[in-house]
Amino acid sequence: MKFYHYIIVLIFIQFSCSNFEEINTDPARASETLPEYLLANAEKSATDLIYHQYYNARQGMQLAQYWMGTDKTSDGRYLFTDDGIWSSLYSGPLADLREIHNYYDDNPEVEGEATKAAAEILEAWIFHILSDLYVDVPYSQSLMGEEYIQPQFDTGESIYTSILNSLSDQIEILNNTSTFIIGDIIAGGDKDTWIKFANALRLRIAMRMIDVRESEAREIIEEAAQNTISSSEENVFFPYNESTVSNRFPFNDVERPIIQFAVTTTMIDYLKEVNDPRLSIYASVDETNGEYIGKDYGQEANDPTVIELSKPGSAAFSGSAKGYIITYAEVAFTLAEAAARGMNVGQTAEEWYQEGIEASMVQWGIEDQETIDQYIEGVPYDSGSWNNVIGTQKWLAMYMQGLQAWFERLRMDFKKPNGEDLFVAPVSGSLDPDVEYLPGRLLYPTSTKANNTQNSEEASQRIGGDSQATKNWWDVK
Repeated sequence: MKFYHYIIVLIFIQFSCSNFEEINTDPARASETLPEYLLANAEKSATDLIYHQYYNARQGMQLAQYWMGTDKTSDGRYLFTDDGIWSSLYSGPLADLREIHNYYDDNPEVEGEATKAAAEILEAWIFHILSDLYVDVPYSQSLMGEEYIQPQFDTGESIYTSILNSLSDQIEILNNTSTFIIGDIIAGGDKDTWIKFANALRLRIAMRMIDVRESEAREIIEEAAQNTISSSEENVFFPYNESTVSNRFPFNDVERPIIQFAVTTTMIDYLKEVNDPRLSIYASVDETNGEYIGKDYGQEANDPTVIELSKPGSAAFSGSAKGYIITYAEVAFTLAEAAARGMNVGQTAEEWYQEGIEASMVQWGIEDQETIDQYIEGVPYDSGSWNNVIGTQKWLAMYMQGLQAWFERLRMDFKKPNGEDLFVAPVSGSLDPDVEYLPGRLLYPTSTKANNTQNSEEASQRIGGDSQATKNWWDVK
């Protein structure tokens, strides 16, 4: 069923226009665009942006300290030159999702409860990303056309409250409806998958706020853990397809080798240190002597012998690479942390920790049980250093999910299990005078500050300044 829907909606995606109007307004579109096309397009365009060459490879992957640029090094030193993810998310997938609701409002005789619920879950995922990127963003007044041309910015904390409530509401709707989710590529219209997806998002969101709203987070986590992703076969992803040009993984090596990035010394050295079998998947050997050689993070000079650096492994960005949205490995490590904090989530922290490692191995094609077991023995769970033990393995498991790995770096502030530093500040220094070690957020886009001046200035003052040094409300470590 999933494949059937995928083929149908490809025709629409391939020929649909991608030039949407800018910034928080509802773009002019055909009033009778069908929900199945809108949902399919929103799923693809949102995932395309999360795995975009700039927003993932030059921002997320470098902020997570997975990669470092070889052709251009300023991004690894926190001088970012593209702030378009804001406008692209608002005017692309979020506008499509709003149009789904408009369609059903205009056609009340058409049953669409399940499709609207899926759209709301996808919207919650996108707004969560926006809030974690910028803190306060337009939410309650966004995408409302002429009614709010200059929407107010909601606080990051209030956005968390709203999307958590929405996710609970959508789960209840899906539990009590028999209608089908139309146009769904991610899950093939299966509402049970969307329920598990929504609960996985609740786990992610609740754990991110755990150090600020602990009692509420604990209640959400213990409830969501009862019906969420439970195996690697249930990973949530967009299924890219190498054979169709317009539906390949956004940053791929189908027609050219990927040479703009090298895997960092940080990652390669740690993978070597723990004898990690994912090393040959995450990185490639250099082309000169067949060894794994990382690039120091934040190294200013473009290496004249760039061929002697390990590029990312080709499996990570093949044309058919999966655009992961949330995985069982992440869920397992989240539940490991929950158990370490004393929550009732069905298994011990050590058991969930081992589940997370095995799930990541399987996700990346390592299925030999002896190999997995030997690795787990070499990186044992330590309750006395659970934050570092879980943090390092969660970081390894979230490879290619640059933005989410960066957020977890900020929240957990973990080191190696033995307490030694894992990450480094840019070795050639930061190009942002406000940030020495790691940005806490991105700057509001220039166009937003120009077009919505009063509201963006009020938001800037409220969060403590429009600076990359400003921390998110949940980042208290």
